[in-house]
Amino acid sequence: MGWKNPTDFVEHGRPLMAMAVYKYDEYQQFSPGMRFIESLALWLGQFKTLAERATALAFVRERLVFVSSAEMNHLVSISYPDHVRPFLLSKAAAESGLSRWHIGKVTNSLEFRVRERRSLFLGLSDGSHTDVFRRANPHLQNEQVRQSHELTAERAKDLRYELVKDLTKLYGRTPTDQESVFRSVILLDDFSGSGMSYISKKEDGSFAGKVGKFLASLQDSSAPPSQLFTTESLEVILVLYMATETAERVLLQGLSELCLPYRHDPKLLIVQRFPETQRVIRGTLPDFDALIDTHYDSENETTSTALGGTDLKYGFAGGALPLVLSHNTPNNSLGLLWAEGSRMKPLFPRVTRHKDL
Repeated sequence: MGWKNPTDFVEHGRPLMAMAVYKYDEYQQFSPGMRFIESLALWLGQFKTLAERATALAFVRERLVFVSSAEMNHLVSISYPDHVRPFLLSKAAAESGLSRWHIGKVTNSLEFRVRERRSLFLGLSDGSHTDVFRRANPHLQNEQVRQSHELTAERAKDLRYELVKDLTKLYGRTPTDQESVFRSVILLDDFSGSGMSYISKKEDGSFAGKVGKFLASLQDSSAPPSQLFTTESLEVILVLYMATETAERVLLQGLSELCLPYRHDPKLLIVQRFPETQRVIRGTLPDFDALIDTHYDSENETTSTALGGTDLKYGFAGGALPLVLSHNTPNNSLGLLWAEGSRMKPLFPRVTRHKDL
């Protein structure tokens, strides 16, 4: 970096060390023996001139957004009380004839207690943090919060059994077959940059993606989840702890189209929106754009990334995000941050879920 005396290291190095200890060192995909400062040195070393390195370091200092485990856990913890619960309360208030402003009365009503118990929370990936979600909401039954939306026949049978048992206590009688199913499914995940992994359309017009496949399974009588949910206006609530405004637009439209044929009631809840103003749009940082172009390596492109319609210079589907999550870097983030190859080294190495063989 051209730092020639101790004062240069104090001026530039101490803030980097502070951020490394405060956040960056907790990144879970660093290799053994590697932490942020070591990774930063290797990353900067790929740039040939001091000017290029200064541009890269300025980007890290001024534009990088790193979401720590503590910050993500906070978003997980408030997702139910601040977002899902108010929605369920408003629905229960309408059913019981109470004013939605009379929170205490609605909360203690049979309608709300039944509606809350007839809600099933399912994780869509390992980023759903269902363990944190469960601990933050101890009043929910353990059986209501599952790590995966892919349910076995045995698990589905157990869920139905526990639901009937608890509803019998609430009603003071045996619930009917129509009452003995879940009326709300809450699908949980940590982040969406484009929305495409949740809902997408195939060439034949059918829906794919995590949410698309799950809802399709509910129409298959041979699939275990098909017997768990009501067939009359099932509430499909997608909860994302963080999402871009682009993903929000895509998912709102996709959920509406996906749920319409099934007569489901869709709802999208985003705990923290990632603002458009944080995106690194091409042309806003010309010097950094030059680094992206010069050091791009197409080796990272696969058939899966091709679905985004762009290369990975600015991330999957041109996401252009300067974002790093503590457990992994989204592929919607700038490729220069996470991709590696013969022509580029990553600052925050990413674990890729979908790879071409």
